[in-house]
Amino acid sequence: MSPINFENIPLAPEQCVTGFGTTLIVAPHADDESLGCGGVISLLRKYGQTVYILLLSDGTLSHPNSKEYPAEKLRYLREKELIEACAILGVAEENIIFGRYPDRNVPTIGDERFETSLKSISKMLDVIKPQSIFVPWRRDPHPDHQASFQLINSAETSNAKIYEYPIWLKQLGQSGDEPTNEESMPFRLNISNVLSQKKEAISKHRSQITDLINDDPEGFRLSLEMLDQFNVPYETFFISK
Repeated sequence: MSPINFENIPLAPEQCVTGFGTTLIVAPHADDESLGCGGVISLLRKYGQTVYILLLSDGTLSHPNSKEYPAEKLRYLREKELIEACAILGVAEENIIFGRYPDRNVPTIGDERFETSLKSISKMLDVIKPQSIFVPWRRDPHPDHQASFQLINSAETSNAKIYEYPIWLKQLGQSGDEPTNEESMPFRLNISNVLSQKKEAISKHRSQITDLINDDPEGFRLSLEMLDQFNVPYETFFISK
């Protein structure tokens, strides 16, 4: 994949979030909300905008062989970490929605569960009526990230504006995964004034960035290189055309 030069993407001032209105952040896994959108969430709350978080998966495959943290306990831990991270970003627990789809198995188009999931999400959207929705980039190289986009893109969004955010695109993307000018318009949001909150929120996801769970040699852990990608004073989004 040709590397995306994020530095060349136009930089928008933080005050632009006042136009986002009620916002839904769609996170396939607990930590995606902080990694990809921690800055925009903090700014939305700073300017008094309502924010909801939809966590789609149960996250139980991050450490599938752990005896100390079997699936149900791991799900509870990861949801607790999300709640703590969201508190740092200014989002109360009552504004968090848990989908609890099996990790790496969020329904995609063609899955027999897709239509049922779509109806459920459409009803939720009808209740909270978001004006803006943030969801992973449509070809972000992880099945749950792509499924998240497919669900939101197929749902009744009542003309909400959709912003796509990359997580694994820069590190794992292949040729054809990157956005084209025909399908989206990129922009960067200046988050320099809330970068410290974003970093603190990321730090709450201890199961993903430390050796908190140390009895699974195949367990997942975000690398320092990966974390460094998000330790920058801006966040990048793609506006669907």
